[in-house]
Amino acid sequence: VRVDSKEPPNVARHYDIGCGLQQHVYLIRRGGGLDKLKKVDSEEIVVPSQESELISAIRSRFEAKLVHITTEKELEEFKKSFKVVALGVLKPSWGASVQSMPEYEALVKAATITRGLVAVGYSDAPLAGYSGNALKLFKSGREEDQDLSLVPDGAALARMIGAEAFPTMSVYDYGLRETFDRIAMPIIQVFGQERDFLKMAEQVARKFRGRLGMVRMAPHHYYMLEDFGKEKGEVPAVGITDSFHWNSMKYSHPGDMTFESVQKTVEQYLAGTLAPTFKSERPPHPDDYQRGKIKKVVKNTLHSVIGEGASEDTLIMVFRPWMHSLRKSQDIFKKVAEAFTQVDNVTVASLDVSSNFFDKEIWRGMREMEEDPCVYLCPKGGGSCHKYYGDISQKEIFQFAAKHSHHIKSQWEDKVKPQLKEMKRRDQVLKEEAGKDSARRAVEYAESVLEFNRKIEFADEVEIAAGVSKRVAVRGDEDREPPMDNERVVVHYTGTLAKSGKKFDSSRDKGKPFKFTMGIGQVIPCWEKGVKSMTAGERARLTCHYEQAYGEAGMPPTIPEKSELHFDIELISHGPINMHDEM
Repeated sequence: VRVDSKEPPNVARHYDIGCGLQQHVYLIRRGGGLDKLKKVDSEEIVVPSQESELISAIRSRFEAKLVHITTEKELEEFKKSFKVVALGVLKPSWGASVQSMPEYEALVKAATITRGLVAVGYSDAPLAGYSGNALKLFKSGREEDQDLSLVPDGAALARMIGAEAFPTMSVYDYGLRETFDRIAMPIIQVFGQERDFLKMAEQVARKFRGRLGMVRMAPHHYYMLEDFGKEKGEVPAVGITDSFHWNSMKYSHPGDMTFESVQKTVEQYLAGTLAPTFKSERPPHPDDYQRGKIKKVVKNTLHSVIGEGASEDTLIMVFRPWMHSLRKSQDIFKKVAEAFTQVDNVTVASLDVSSNFFDKEIWRGMREMEEDPCVYLCPKGGGSCHKYYGDISQKEIFQFAAKHSHHIKSQWEDKVKPQLKEMKRRDQVLKEEAGKDSARRAVEYAESVLEFNRKIEFADEVEIAAGVSKRVAVRGDEDREPPMDNERVVVHYTGTLAKSGKKFDSSRDKGKPFKFTMGIGQVIPCWEKGVKSMTAGERARLTCHYEQAYGEAGMPPTIPEKSELHFDIELISHGPINMHDEM
């Protein structure tokens, strides 16, 4: 069964799938289901880059979690069954069973967590001269010189065993982060390219192998320095994170980049005495804020509007940039802020919790997979913030704010009502002016269309692919490469029916460029092929046969069946996808 988690958001929440690029596979056994609190038992598989790795991971789910080895032949076959193999040698006390041993239970849990990554087995027979309780490790069939400790803690044992599947220092990629999170391995992230710095990091990695993983970040991942409260260019740098989850606790190394200094920081982290650092945008300059506007709040200035340091009641919208109703909610909040221009002891603010640490204790009731912005009223001088429940509308927000702030309620008649009356009068004037401006822009648009049509009339028509042709009106930057698959593309376009010239869609009318990802089927085939032939700054007309557009059925009622289409497309920009684009 294939599920697109963007379609039913409740499925995404249930499976805890966020904005990541990686696909996931869940094996749900007959009569069972996925328990979010026990994801490993529900057989979650992060889809690897190689098909063979996925097949191997799925196959491993149909084998025993913990393999029982009873003969020398089975032992030899088991050692070669996986790249990394761990064998627990168990010796129960007199009269007790192996299954009653805490070490056995720990092996079962470790085998469950590391399944598909490391093969784990046990033997209670006197094989190969092994004796006593021990954990043997084999890599590519060869026994390692040093045994691992067979601890009775299954989670700790999984980290020790799982760490052996990775090099001393791994290079970051998305599949790696998912695997580290599955074995609950804290991670030391290193940012820097200098040879001496990386040698020091390797030394630290060897020192703490099995307790923390070491991951080297490439320069294009340096934006993650923001998670540790640092600027993108502050390298070399070292940070520790509980997991790669977007809101996990982060700890920045504050000292020198020496082995002794980093070792001390890691030891403080393991002891639970290292103070966390929090992701925060750069604080805006105080002069950037004026009453009647929305005050931008960041993590490092949150204390000024929340808690004991708050000098005013604060009506605050907490959001992430990709939320469904963000634009509408922001427009409403702008009007609310303007309505409160003259109100004393009240601030209207906003906080982007994708760029700042999300504190679940403060923003109670806001889910990690929240689809819409949340609004809170936080009282002056401290106390819990009141959460607004319901659709965000101007009327409802006014009622909510007045209910929870006596400052707003007491100043409503004298200061809010007159301001709302003035805003209404001004909006009416602007509406009349906008009508005149709209007529002017319509004339300008008609003239620009005529100019575009004159240019393409004399331009050569080039066949890009079967059913796709192009006429260039304005040439782009020919020194730049065309868009490639998996790049984010930004265009302006106007679509018309080739037969009648009737316009059916236009980003220009909407006043906002259209964005899509190249090569993943987000747009019609004609666009995929045509835009790939363009360079930044180019404006052209694409002619699309119906087979390269919306097929025989068309897209009623705007596009009739078997319609050939024209698209006036301007390629504004293209480049790598960033995290916020994906989300």
